[in-house]
Amino acid sequence: METAEGLVNLRLKGGRPYTGIDMKTSRRDHLRLLGAAALAFAPSRRSLALPSELASALDPAPTAPSLKEAAAAAGLVYGSCSDMPFRNAPPKYLDLFVRQCALFAPILSWQDVAPTLTKEDDAWDANAGIAVSHGLGITGAHLLWYLRTPPWLANLSRAEAEKAVAEHITNIVTFYRGHVFSWNVVNEAIEPPQKGPDGLSHDGLRMDSPLVRALGTDFFASAFSNARAADPAALLLYNEYDLELDNAWQQARRDGLFRLLDRLQKANAPIDGVGLQSHLKLRQFGDFNEKLYRQFLRDIAARGLKIVITELDVDDRGSTADITPRDQAIADIYARFLAVALDEPAVCALVTWGICDPYSWYNSTWFHEYARPDHVPQRPLLFDAEFRPKPSFFAVLNALKQAPKRNGSPPSPSAIRKLPA
Repeated sequence: METAEGLVNLRLKGGRPYTGIDMKTSRRDHLRLLGAAALAFAPSRRSLALPSELASALDPAPTAPSLKEAAAAAGLVYGSCSDMPFRNAPPKYLDLFVRQCALFAPILSWQDVAPTLTKEDDAWDANAGIAVSHGLGITGAHLLWYLRTPPWLANLSRAEAEKAVAEHITNIVTFYRGHVFSWNVVNEAIEPPQKGPDGLSHDGLRMDSPLVRALGTDFFASAFSNARAADPAALLLYNEYDLELDNAWQQARRDGLFRLLDRLQKANAPIDGVGLQSHLKLRQFGDFNEKLYRQFLRDIAARGLKIVITELDVDDRGSTADITPRDQAIADIYARFLAVALDEPAVCALVTWGICDPYSWYNSTWFHEYARPDHVPQRPLLFDAEFRPKPSFFAVLNALKQAPKRNGSPPSPSAIRKLPA
């Protein structure tokens, strides 16, 4: 069987870093993990024993309340990404992740899984197989993202490019079918100031995208249709960033988002919801306006769409180096933001962009622009380097406990599209 190779320690410009997955995991090994006995999201799948080296790594003693249990009690789902390969981390990290999370957000961008036109390895991220073998569902992987579009797409004709996109979406969605909570069908396609070669703004779409150059501006609807055909149960999202604050730049982005959503719904695209990345920044959070953001969420919900908070974290630059007040300032931002976000019934899931500070993309050596001027590590997440819960953990926990109870059971891949709007 083919193995994924290369693409280690690669700088993902404008995206999250990747620090070295075990690239020798074969498709056969990955499928074996996908079939493990603990599968909560597809109980009818073939069950196999969990690899002994993973089972022995688990420490059953909990050190903090469970966020996934608090979320489930409110009819929500909680999860996280992990930029650290589970096999490279201390055993307690995987234990913590499994106890806290019901969802895992993997790295499955098109350029990573298909470095050439004739080679696609949908098992590229070994963390995905490990997470699913522990009963976690998949969320937040980007099917189409301008920053991780394979360069070879530019060499194809329009018809060939359309065929390649359809085949990629069908292949990867089918590969993970039965294990997926949600897909980000298209990620980050809005950039209001940009204009196309014709000098027009095209409703605020990102015109420098290799996807637009290869496919034109009407590829969105077919991408959603291809994903729905491959997996009728998964939640299909459009995912975007910088939509939270009360300023002219983010208002233009919100306006562009609604134009895109209205366009997709007019075209009868099978879009189920919107992913809101929510990379918050301490230095800018003074522009957060609860009333405006609440109305923004309601305007999404009024279109019959679900909402997933897909990449929540807090950049702590601008805070003191003193840990106690710094941690409290970050916790206050989590609490203030989630008090509004989780109060909206259309919000059905919360995903943080990592759970442990040392593994945050803000602390990656690939992203020097996020380094603090005082050279101390950022503390943007819920657990510290010793895997101890921080004030931000308890802020998230309390927000989940205080969230209004959603009707029915917590959503799952087979039930999410049946939830009331």
